[in-house]
Amino acid sequence: MNAVGVARIGLGVAELVTPSRLGSAALGHTPDRRERAVVRVLGARHLGQEVAAWRGDDLLAGPQLDVLHAASMVGLAAFSRRYRRAALTSALIAAAFALAARGRARCTT
Repeated sequence: MNAVGVARIGLGVAELVTPSRLGSAALGHTPDRRERAVVRVLGARHLGQEVAAWRGDDLLAGPQLDVLHAASMVGLAAFSRRYRRAALTSALIAAAFALAARGRARCTT
């Protein structure tokens, strides 16, 4: 496992275990039950994506999934003042993972 995988697992576990703390940091307010559930779903996505990487599933583990997530979060940020801060935070994290995965692919070829 590489540093990107460790970071993804760490973030995923943190989102599953401490959704209130991470949600508060991203949202700027104490998350309600639904918002905490969304943070947990994002954590599960990170863990699932890393499991797919371990299995060698490039479609589910590749940077394209992070790019799609980042694009969806930019869209949410454009239309929702309430979730703009959290959406942009999530988009930046997803973009960073996509760039790191892309760089990792270049190094191994």
